Amino acid sequence: MFHKAAQKIVKELDPGGHALIPAKSTYFSNDLKPLYLIKIKKGFLFFSKDEYFTTSVTLADVLKDGEDLEIELQSYGFSRYGSSMSASGHVTASVCPVNAGVNASGGVSDIISTVEMKKRGISETKLLEATKDRKINRGHSFVKRMPTEFLYVISEVVETDRQCNLNSLFKANTGVAIPIHMVEASAGVAVLSKQNVSFPAGTTVAYKVLKLRITEDDTLDTLWFESRTHCAYGYQRPEIPLTELTQLSKDISQLFLNAFLQILGNSDNLPVLETMLDQINDGFQPNLQVLDLMDDENRTCVEKLLDLLGIQKADPPEQPLTLTRHQNEIIKIVNIFIQALNELNPDILTLLESSIEMKIISRQLKLLENIEERFFKNFTFEQKINPPEETLETLALQFTESEFEITQKILKEFGLHLKRENTSISCEMNHGNEDIFSSIFVALSVLEALDN
Repeated sequence: MFHKAAQKIVKELDPGGHALIPAKSTYFSNDLKPLYLIKIKKGFLFFSKDEYFTTSVTLADVLKDGEDLEIELQSYGFSRYGSSMSASGHVTASVCPVNAGVNASGGVSDIISTVEMKKRGISETKLLEATKDRKINRGHSFVKRMPTEFLYVISEVVETDRQCNLNSLFKANTGVAIPIHMVEASAGVAVLSKQNVSFPAGTTVAYKVLKLRITEDDTLDTLWFESRTHCAYGYQRPEIPLTELTQLSKDISQLFLNAFLQILGNSDNLPVLETMLDQINDGFQPNLQVLDLMDDENRTCVEKLLDLLGIQKADPPEQPLTLTRHQNEIIKIVNIFIQALNELNPDILTLLESSIEMKIISRQLKLLENIEERFFKNFTFEQKINPPEETLETLALQFTESEFEITQKILKEFGLHLKRENTSISCEMNHGNEDIFSSIFVALSVLEALDN
């Protein structure tokens, strides 16, 4: 929820999306400050855009003589942001349980209190002057694990100047099955239970990254703003190594599925898991101190998945992990899955949760495979060697009315508009989003592998 709000703020402050990067979570705010280092992965997994991961390492930490590094930070207030949702008429509501068979439709609306923000940043000139005669410590563990000769340092942050609140409501009418607690309103509207997030002054909402090159004599040189995107080379089907997942026992598969269902119900856990899994994939124990910042429900949700992956909280962070090949393969799959979910809107996660309850994941995946052949592979001039046995229209007609509406809303997320009138199906692709399509494809593939 916080990440989506940060994305909206960045879209207003930096419409081109070339400089500001939205923060993923309030939990890592202390590591999103000027002079902290960021890890970057180009086209991470199957996405065309760059991915950034926080670290607890500063520029001073990786310099041989960085203990006395002092650089004056500039700070000033610069912007206010606020958005709200209002409804006409008087509505009284009471919370009650609702079964999966109850129909509703709508979407998530965020209500954010007015946010007063300030910028804190580093003068490029002063940074160059302060580091020009200092050398990088090649023996530092962070430097030894760097894949290139480039360091990425946070140069500027946008912070909240005072405490603010963020609420999320799911407004629903009739049509889509939602297997969770709802709010029945006298105005004839069903509303999903409200989520509330409060974050203090000094919380990083967005940041800028500068790129520094380590020279042959271990000094720092050439400073410029890092571009957030790079050229993509057309659609490619996501590579999902599902073999280890499909070979799990039914009991273990159900445990993973239950853990994923909890994650689908609370998208705020996704950035935390994504960061931890990135650390695990690098072969190191993740920093689990962030769990102490979570409420009991969210902490239990994250710990349950980490336990299934064999990650123990007692192990110190940043220490090498000893994992079996099977564990590494499962962690790789879970990492791809969490990364995919983190690209989707929270209301799509709710619809995926409903799809599991209604046992329609397999049929939705077949539909996506057909859509891939018709709309995405054509963009890269791939030949259809084995055309699908069933057409998109035939598959779409197999859904009941409520199943179709859930599927219709999921497909709309990446630009496909599917309509059904009696026994007639029509579809139109408007500005198909390949990354979102890939994310949904991955999510359905992993969920199907566990639910069979």
